[in-house]
Amino acid sequence: MKLIRYLLKSFIKRAIFLVKVEGESAWPELVPEKLYFATNLIKPKKGELVVFKNPKDKKEILVKKIKLIKKNLYFIEGTLPWSESSKSFGLVNKDLILGKIIFI
Repeated sequence: MKLIRYLLKSFIKRAIFLVKVEGESAWPELVPEKLYFATNLIKPKKGELVVFKNPKDKKEILVKKIKLIKKNLYFIEGTLPWSESSKSFGLVNKDLILGKIIFI
């Protein structure tokens, strides 16, 4: 029973996680310094906010909106005109998507 409880707890911790927004590129939908829930259990769709690793610098985690999906590649952009997007860092492979924002 302890093993089942441990596995369930471990699964939930990885399936639902908190994201703290630090920049303004997803404003006004996401507010800087606020925490949001994200999950990797639900496949993200066009128009949704996702948490992902920057294709050019995998140590950097970003939160942006999906503009277009082609097979396993995502074109991603911020909500503001000056936001960094796939135009600067390229298409994002689905393997770099950590999850999608679920509670705003």
